[in-house]
Amino acid sequence: MKKLSLILFTLVFIGILHPLISLAEDYLSTEDPNIIIASDGWMPVFKAGENATLSIPYENTSYGSAKDATISIVMNDPEKVPFKPDRMSLTNYALYIGNGSYSSSFKVNIPANTKPGIYPITVTISYSSARGARGSVSSTVYVKIINENKQPTLKLLAVDLGGDNLLAGSSREINLQCKNDGDLNIKDIELRLSGFTPEGINLEKSSDIHYIDSIKARIVRSVGVTLHVNSNLKTGTYALDLNMKYKDDNDREYTETIKVYIPVVGKGEQDDSIPRIIIDQYTYGGDFVLAGQDFGLNLSLINTSQTAVKNIKVSLTSDGQIFSPVSNSNSFYINKIEPQERVEKILMFRAKLGAENQTYVINTSIDYQDSKGEKLNEKEVISIPVVQQIRLMASAVELPPEIFVDNPMSLSVEFYNAGRSIIRNLTIQAEGDFESRDGELYIGNLEAGKSDTYDVTITPHMEGKLEGRILFKYEDDAGKPYELEKKLNLQAITAPAGPFMEMNQPPVPSKQKLSSIWMISIGVVIVLLTTIAIIIIRKRRKAKLEEVDFDE
Repeated sequence: MKKLSLILFTLVFIGILHPLISLAEDYLSTEDPNIIIASDGWMPVFKAGENATLSIPYENTSYGSAKDATISIVMNDPEKVPFKPDRMSLTNYALYIGNGSYSSSFKVNIPANTKPGIYPITVTISYSSARGARGSVSSTVYVKIINENKQPTLKLLAVDLGGDNLLAGSSREINLQCKNDGDLNIKDIELRLSGFTPEGINLEKSSDIHYIDSIKARIVRSVGVTLHVNSNLKTGTYALDLNMKYKDDNDREYTETIKVYIPVVGKGEQDDSIPRIIIDQYTYGGDFVLAGQDFGLNLSLINTSQTAVKNIKVSLTSDGQIFSPVSNSNSFYINKIEPQERVEKILMFRAKLGAENQTYVINTSIDYQDSKGEKLNEKEVISIPVVQQIRLMASAVELPPEIFVDNPMSLSVEFYNAGRSIIRNLTIQAEGDFESRDGELYIGNLEAGKSDTYDVTITPHMEGKLEGRILFKYEDDAGKPYELEKKLNLQAITAPAGPFMEMNQPPVPSKQKLSSIWMISIGVVIVLLTTIAIIIIRKRRKAKLEEVDFDE
């Protein structure tokens, strides 16, 4: 009897447990993969000019597996990606992605001329779920590039006049001494000299374009040009334009135009021209400087005469202390500048935080002595536009954990101008895997310190994980475009049917489902065991009673 009861219990247990296990497996097999590409803090660092391995981490946080997956780097605009596309594979493959962490490695070549900075890289993983449905997930990861190489820079070191100043009515060959001042080789160099006039300086039996095959890093090459000076030209210094165009080894093109100064002595006049020092070029790192930020002011000074100057002191001042020196004085000293020689100096300044959006000047005073020790002075004005840093901020988008398919949902985002400058041409739009009503809004200008609210209604029309964004597009006073993005990650489900179901009750996550199944299984088994035990006890009692009745 005991053996029969044990066998009966085993069969009942197996019969109940098997469908429960199958049910649990069905839950797992029908669960969609949830793949996350890299964490927010992940950002590898590479050096320009090296071959490296980019290993992109990703994780499947779901118990639903993915198969036949492709992991791809998307290069919609190769100019914005710091990798050379023709030397790398952009796609890897994975047969199976189960629950856990993985990585996908790409061999990348980073050109030596890549600008230092942080670059966004779009990574997409496409896959098939266990149910055979196709899915994909995309994410933007960031790669930091550092570059210790000085980028290619072709400079005109000096103009060799081959003697004293040019005489009116004469012709002479001059030599332009050009130096590759960078750490990388340059090639396909084209030099075009312009600014000639029949009444002034002109070319004589010479082309206005000269070509150089290549110049190695830090090497100087000379180009000869024969000039003719009109006989009626007065004594003075005359400027020509030199346009320089060249490429680096990665075929990136560079262009620059500078002035070439030619001193002339008029016919019948003596060469008693006073030596002059001028600032022929200056740069400050871009088209403008940001208020409150440090910047480097690069000055190029040239001695336009045919005599050397000495004891040069250059002082720079600005009205209202708009520009303050940082880690250096507002003046510097140069011992000597030879004829036609250029000298470059870099001074660090900080633009005043409260400066309005406008162009300010730096007054430059140049004190120096000629070869006889006579004291001379030149004054120059440097104009620098200052722009207040633009700063648009937006609140987080509050999203429910789940929304229902075909049910509209309202979203609201508060935004405000946290900077000191006007935000111009502000446009806001919602886009993604959903339908949006009143999705695009033109705000126009947003004054400093002002805020507003963007409201939009979205309606998903398909089930599953949906992605989207709220995109803010705007410009600063200089017309430079900016973007601010707020990502939307939604889970859309089909609204449950039936009057007794709560419409807003979210489905139980997969792990909780599995846990509940086991709890139910254990409960059913306990109930069955209890029932079997009661039946056996009753049968035994009944058998004993029958034995007693029979004996009586």
